[in-house]
Order: sequence, then structure tokens, then C-alpha cells
Amino acid sequence: MNVKHLFPGLKNFKAYLNTASAGFLPLTALKRSIDFLSYLSDFKEGADSVDFLNKEILEKVLEEGAKLFRTNKENLTLTIQTTEGLRRLLLSLEPEKGGNIVSFDMEFPSLSCLLKSYAKRYGLELRVVKNRNGWYFIEDVEKLVDDNTFAVIGSSVQWISGQRMDLKELSRIAHKHGAWLIVDAVQHAGSLKLYPEKEGVDAFVAGGEKWLLNPSVGSGIMYICDELIEEASPIAGLLNMEPPVGEWSSWWGMPEKDPWGEFELRNDAGKLDFGGGLPYLLATTLWGALELINDVGIEKIEKHNTKLAGRIRDEALSLGLDIIGDENWESSAIITIQTGLGYEKEEEIYQQMLAEGIKVSHRGALGHYGIRASPHLYNDMDDVETFLNSLVESLSKL
Repeated sequence: MNVKHLFPGLKNFKAYLNTASAGFLPLTALKRSIDFLSYLSDFKEGADSVDFLNKEILEKVLEEGAKLFRTNKENLTLTIQTTEGLRRLLLSLEPEKGGNIVSFDMEFPSLSCLLKSYAKRYGLELRVVKNRNGWYFIEDVEKLVDDNTFAVIGSSVQWISGQRMDLKELSRIAHKHGAWLIVDAVQHAGSLKLYPEKEGVDAFVAGGEKWLLNPSVGSGIMYICDELIEEASPIAGLLNMEPPVGEWSSWWGMPEKDPWGEFELRNDAGKLDFGGGLPYLLATTLWGALELINDVGIEKIEKHNTKLAGRIRDEALSLGLDIIGDENWESSAIITIQTGLGYEKEEEIYQQMLAEGIKVSHRGALGHYGIRASPHLYNDMDDVETFLNSLVESLSKL
């Protein structure tokens, strides 16, 4: 997979295996964003037209997203990273008081904060599936979901363990009880196949900062199934409404229009849009990244990423180290090694790697922690071996 030349930031590292924290911006995304800013600077025709920009930019981004996720572009829209999209989605739904939400105890804190406040606002019970040795099992989820469950909400790939959740099974359990399956896909989209309709996902939100190759941009994408689009009742903000005369441009100057008149919400995922002008700069940057991911092919990327992560797993186990999930781990681009040395000693190893120019992460929660590696399409086996050699050397000194 020869794409390293598209990621100039790699030159700053001896080996970068940390996409689960932040991905690299490719030159394809840089070009799209520069071209757009130049277009705005020159204020070319259509620069102030929502209709034109939606056609020339938004539609192109959604088409790339539809290709990546094997869905319809009408089921996709933009978000500002992950949490904003989840918040906007949840606030468009009105759960019955006395219901419950099911989630997982090692979720990223932004999700837990969101769900706690959401549950409090709507009088919902928050049921949290407990991990077993850092891993989740379907039978434990099934015990907590009942006919009063409003939604099962969690990450499709867990940020610490790298566990790839069985979405089909989660969907089966949720839908059996009339609940939604809503997914935080920030550690999934762009690294592994994610086909929401095939897997029964009702909605997912994925910020672009990690595997979608848009670090610190603020971009993101969200999928919403037809049933949830119909159910959603978002706050109207004009531009998430249907254009009164087929387009907005010709409507602004009409003298007979009533600003307090009746407008109809859109009937696609744009129904949940911001309501004002869309963040087109974020869209163009995401567009350039999605183009690259689709050009390489998500099936090829998944095979590549899991092969590199699998090599890390095999070598760690051969050294007598542990992996979070160990016998259950499979098919993920995140692998977390437990040295058994204690957090402080492990932190020394992590800091030594940083000093060498090897970038991974030291992550943990609820007593489970380790050195986390997360290879992506711009990595190769040399990067993996550089990391492993450094790990072996560090261990030998302790």
C-alpha cells in the first residue's frame, strides 16, 4: 500500500502507530481545502450561494460517503466531529419518560457525559454493561435490554481494547425490543468496513479526526436510517427545511414571502442539519480524505490494518505479554499490550518510545490499561517492527 508520500507529517516520526488518537491529513485533503479557500478568496460565481455550494461540494462529499459506507447519500449528512452529531441526533428524538438507555462502562468520556445528561433530561434510566477483563459479551448486553429500552448506544470499536462490537447481534437485541441501535463510529469508520444497513445500525456518527484522516479539522459524518429520519423531530433552522420554491436563491428576493409562514422539514438526513449555512471548508477537507480512502478501497485498508495489528498481537504474546481481550481479539486496527509491569513502569516505556520518535499511546480505564498501537493505511511492516524492537529493548532494561 504505497501512499506514504501523501502524508508529509510522517517524516516527523521514526514510526507513527497512533491513528486511534489522531490520523494524518493527506495531501488530497489539503488540496481540496486550499482550492476551496482560493475560490472563496476570489469570490467566484456561486461563492455566496447555498444552492451552488450544496451541489458542488456537499453532494460530492456525501457521494464519497455513500460509496464508503454502501448506503444512499440521502441517509448521510455532516457533523462537527463525533459528540456534536450524537447530541444533535439524540435531541431530535423524544424518548418516553421511564425508559432506559443501554451503554458500556469503558466508553470514551465524551459519550458517557452526553448520555448521563441526556438520561437526566428525559428521565431515563442509564444501564451500563460491565466489562469482563476489558471485554464485552453479547449475553451481558441482552440481560439489560428490555421493552422499555429506548436505545443501545456505544462505540462500534472500543477505544482502549480495540474490540470490534458485533453490530448484527446488537441490532438483533435492540430491534427485538423496539429500541434503536446508535453507534459512535469514530474508531471504526475509515479503518474497517462499516456497512450500516447490512449490520442493522440505525444511526452512526464518526468524527473525521482519526481514521477518516481529518485531524483537528472538526469534520465528521453521520448516517441515519429512513425510520429514524422519519421519527426525528429536530429544531428547525430554515436550511434544514425544504426550499419553498425548489431552491433558496430565487426565494430570498420574493416580496410576497412570509418569514413566519409554514415550512416543511426535509425528508432526508439533511433534516438534522445545522439549520444555517453548512461548514463547507470542513466538507472539502473531508471530501479529499474520503476520496483517498475510496481510491485505495476500504476492504484493502481493513485487510492491511488488521494484518499489521495481528503481527503486533502475535509478537506480544510470544514475548509472554498480555493483550486486552487476548483470545477474543480479532479483526481490529487497535491492539493494546499489557506488560504486567504496572502503570508507572509502562509509562516509562511509553515515554522512552516518544523520545525515540515512536508514537503510540498509553491508555486505560477501570483498571485495564496498556500500550496501544493503531496502524493505518500509511503504515507498513517496517513501522511495526520498529515499534516491536523498541518494546523488546525497553523490556530488557527493566
